[in-house]
Amino acid sequence: MVEEYGRIIKVAPDGVFVAVVQTSACQSCKAKQGCGQAVLSEWGGPDRQDAKNHFFIDRANIAPDQGLQPGATVRLGIHEDTLSLAAAWMYLWPLLWAFTALGIASLLRMAEPAQLLMAILAGGTAVVITRHRFLDTGSGWSPSILAVEEPAVDVIARDAG
Repeated sequence: MVEEYGRIIKVAPDGVFVAVVQTSACQSCKAKQGCGQAVLSEWGGPDRQDAKNHFFIDRANIAPDQGLQPGATVRLGIHEDTLSLAAAWMYLWPLLWAFTALGIASLLRMAEPAQLLMAILAGGTAVVITRHRFLDTGSGWSPSILAVEEPAVDVIARDAG
């Protein structure tokens, strides 16, 4: 089980919205100035960065006896198999569609720009399908709330005293 901590930002009747503080390995990497991944992780404005770190957890993935309040720190978990399968869907599925479309366009003896367009359209279609599949809250791709932890402020105050 892969675990991460988050903070509840909003409680809704059908679930909760959780903000996860992204702890990126990019911050401690010496090569971050010349790395494309570090640049892409910072791409977009503050609203885009917040949207990447906020997500919805359906009530089906929350134990009924947990008192969830805005501001509470929660421990989230997702199975390793689910995480590996999600990575395959995100990376391999669009590539498979793009290369298949490229092969079919090549067999049909289409011009190179048309082949490239077919590959881009097929890869983009696969991305849209994958995104739709991941956004379906009942699909089992969402993490579960494993436990409600002490608020970070209380932990700091207790340890200081």
